[in-house]
Amino acid sequence: MRALDVVVVGAGAAGIGMALALQKIPRLRFGVLEAGRIGESFHRWPAETRFITPSFYSNPFGMADLNAVNELSSPAIFSGSEHPSGEQFAAYLAFLAKGHELPVVENCPVQHVAALERSQGFRLSTPQGQLRARFLIWATGEYQYPDLDPFPGAQWCLHYAQVNSWKAVAGTHHTVIGGYESGVDAAVNLAAQGCAVRLLVRKSSWDPQSTYDPSLSLSPYSRERLHRQVDSDRLEILFGVDVIRVTQGQGIGFRVHASDGRYWDVPQPPILGTGFVKGGGARQIAGLWQWDGDNRIVLSEADESTRTPGLFLIGPQVRHDTRIYCFIYKFRQRFGLIAHSIAQCLGLDSQALQVGVGAWGPFGNSECCEGCEC
Repeated sequence: MRALDVVVVGAGAAGIGMALALQKIPRLRFGVLEAGRIGESFHRWPAETRFITPSFYSNPFGMADLNAVNELSSPAIFSGSEHPSGEQFAAYLAFLAKGHELPVVENCPVQHVAALERSQGFRLSTPQGQLRARFLIWATGEYQYPDLDPFPGAQWCLHYAQVNSWKAVAGTHHTVIGGYESGVDAAVNLAAQGCAVRLLVRKSSWDPQSTYDPSLSLSPYSRERLHRQVDSDRLEILFGVDVIRVTQGQGIGFRVHASDGRYWDVPQPPILGTGFVKGGGARQIAGLWQWDGDNRIVLSEADESTRTPGLFLIGPQVRHDTRIYCFIYKFRQRFGLIAHSIAQCLGLDSQALQVGVGAWGPFGNSECCEGCEC
């Protein structure tokens, strides 16, 4: 059994960014385990999907590219695109991993995690053997964990995360359920290729009530594309529709039922833009987290599990009160915080983490991670 100080599970944007921060700590022994390829979730995006946050090279002026996972790189420069595709971003992550010689093991899924007694770390089981780690950082994201059962009859539908390319989706008339980013993106891409699209939205409008936070409001990039397709008359939007079930009928294809009694008969399987399972990949080790009444993970100020000392969460599932860290430019601010906490616990020098702190945000007033004997 090999022993490391830190194991990061997941080699997406959060996992690679966290590894780059850990690499700044001298003498720290760490590794990254990835069930598939580096950037696996981005490889699985529909071919037409693009980042809604723009990439721009502003690094020399102290403002990192919004989609960068470390201080000096820029997806905009690497891909030559302001709104990179999933494949472009996955290639960017692989480029960073190779260039920085990060210890990433691909095609190595974690099959089981056991928390050792007296906060002595973790034992991980993988197809390549067992591994012991003093600290565990969970970075498995959420895209590979779509919510396939939001209402009865959802099994007749096609979820956004199950689409490789919108050009491969059969039919010329489609109904999309869900009015946030994935639903809008599905509707826009289908309309752009000449399909007639009906978009069913639960909200009464997309106008922000109290915030312009893109975690809660439709992004300007999506609004711009949406308006373009509405003007083309190929896209119909129905607000205030609460879909409660989908049934399969004879001769009509499928029937979409709303809570107010309305229904729509559609020839093709409805498309779900209803999001992803709360907690995402963190549910693989659900018993090691504390969950609140909304099925969200409860974390300490240092993003550590309040139930299992030494276990940290990074990525889009991180929440702190009203703050939602579901974009790269948000959750990368947490990398330095976690790395600093771990370095303190191990008695290692974390001075190098201060570089670029203006880009990521300060460490704040967090103490050492819970359960530490320092």
